[in-house]
Amino acid sequence: MHNLFLGELRHHCRDVWGIDVKDKATSSKTTPHTPTEQAEWLSRLVDALRQGVLPNGALAKGALSVVTQPRKGYLVALAQANGISPTSKATKQAYAALLLEWAQTHPIDQLVIPPVLPKATSDFHLASNQHDISKFRVLTPEVVGTLRADMSTTFLPSWIERPPANFGSPAHGKLKADHWRTVCTISMTITLVRLWSSSASTAGDRQILQNFVHLVIAVDLATRRSMDPERARLFDHHMAEYLRTLRELFDHNLVPNHHLSLHLTACLLLFGPVRGWWGYPFERYNGMIQRLNTNNHIAEIPLTFMRLFYAGAELRWMMSSTEWPDSEEMRAVVEAFDRTYQDVARGSRVLDIFGSTMSPSTEAINEQWAQIFSNLRDTRMDNDIYANFVSLIGVTCGPKDFTTYHADFSDQRARLAPHMRTLTQIDVGRVSYGCRSSHVRNSFVCFKDLCSTDPTRIRAGQISLIFLHARVAPGEHRVVQPFIVIEEYVPLTAAHAECDPYRRFPLLDTKLYYNRFHPRRVIVRSDDIIAHFAAFVYIPEGIRQSCIVVRSLDRVRPSTHSWTYDSDNLFFPLELRMDPGVSVETRHVSQMAELCFESACSQEDLDSSLSRSQLWRSSGSLALAGSS
Repeated sequence: MHNLFLGELRHHCRDVWGIDVKDKATSSKTTPHTPTEQAEWLSRLVDALRQGVLPNGALAKGALSVVTQPRKGYLVALAQANGISPTSKATKQAYAALLLEWAQTHPIDQLVIPPVLPKATSDFHLASNQHDISKFRVLTPEVVGTLRADMSTTFLPSWIERPPANFGSPAHGKLKADHWRTVCTISMTITLVRLWSSSASTAGDRQILQNFVHLVIAVDLATRRSMDPERARLFDHHMAEYLRTLRELFDHNLVPNHHLSLHLTACLLLFGPVRGWWGYPFERYNGMIQRLNTNNHIAEIPLTFMRLFYAGAELRWMMSSTEWPDSEEMRAVVEAFDRTYQDVARGSRVLDIFGSTMSPSTEAINEQWAQIFSNLRDTRMDNDIYANFVSLIGVTCGPKDFTTYHADFSDQRARLAPHMRTLTQIDVGRVSYGCRSSHVRNSFVCFKDLCSTDPTRIRAGQISLIFLHARVAPGEHRVVQPFIVIEEYVPLTAAHAECDPYRRFPLLDTKLYYNRFHPRRVIVRSDDIIAHFAAFVYIPEGIRQSCIVVRSLDRVRPSTHSWTYDSDNLFFPLELRMDPGVSVETRHVSQMAELCFESACSQEDLDSSLSRSQLWRSSGSLALAGSS
């Protein structure tokens, strides 16, 4: 998926927004000027030009020094607005000299004054359009500084590899594709929606944000583990909207990666989730091969690699499938092997692991928990936890099987012991969930509360306790099961929800909650946890109390929404109005292919390119004709 992570996300940040930050100490001279201050400095510059030319046309003494007092940006903008450009080095003194020469031969009243910018800036420039939207002036040092500060205080789970703290600086070197994914779909989503939806943002900021959100939604939809026709249509819609608004806002020439992304819908429908056919596993093996030592016997290297690969696979299978003697020495050997050759479950590998491993049987899972349970000590539950635990068992197992430990002796149902054995973390599908006291990064989760009045609603909270409990199920079968105690974040009131900038984009799956917990603690099973979420705390305007941003990291759960079209807000879940028998809106492909090549290809080349990727309907699905 380098087409999306590098060809789209990285390209957008570098070649459209122009992220180029030099890590230098900020000088007091670079304090941003408000629109009022910009107007004052432009007025001073015009007065300096007027007073710098004497009635006889000669320059007044010290005129050049006075004209160079404003920042260079004001001189450059004034020169550009009047068609003045230096023929040699574009220094501040050169622009000042040219402006004075112009003032010697023209009335000052004919001078075209550049408009002030709609927001404070330390780099005044000539606005290129009504909303001052121009390439390479979006991710300014101030924006990147805020982004870095937010990244340093954002909690990410351990399976997500943190991007470098100095993101935006050439000093961090080359970023991996997964770094760009994390920065753009998590960190930038949290920061830019907050910044560019505030009252201080301009109409241009909001248009740039909408353009970027289209891209983030498209990338997120395309890289989910599950795929269906509705999700593929949504990806097609948001990718086409991103490219359309990219052309409108920045007049940016589209590149081959943009054209290729418009054909991904066909691949998603034909081949399913990208995890099954993306190139990450192959690249990992390329990296492994590059790190291996060789003796430069080129002809023998392929056979050696294949032989050692199969030997390693056989050894792993033997170590995991053999029932080794239950002795201290043998357990030490197996543990040492696991530590040495353990898998790294982070980044894109998590999705590969989810899809490539079969779920163990219920008996095997129970046996694993029973072994862990036997090595822990009992702790008595407090009354609140025990009451909530009994309620959960009643909901999940039925009220006819179990009763409380203190029930009347006439009650013949099995009794639930009020004892538990605590853990600091558990692993579910190679993803770790931990208590906030010892594993805070893995403690932020989205979940469902089966004991609530609305058991289908997804909630957000933080894990405070994890424990194992043993009970005897009907039929004399002993069950050992993990349970998780979660403190739930309080959702916003209806009035404050209107001030939540993230709810404008529901497909981002991001919301604000009050940064405080419900008094009642929730107990859930591990199956009731949906996913981790990225957590960031700040005080939003309009709410004026501490809130937590809940950026869901659910990349596995299949689509459960019923999409409906909202013509007033293209970011709400929608169903593209099209023939039910067609799997993709082909008009996006043809329209955007036109944009891709309008400035680079002749009409003959364009027609030839489109004919090679002609789309047609075949049994209600999409197929590709000709060569790709």
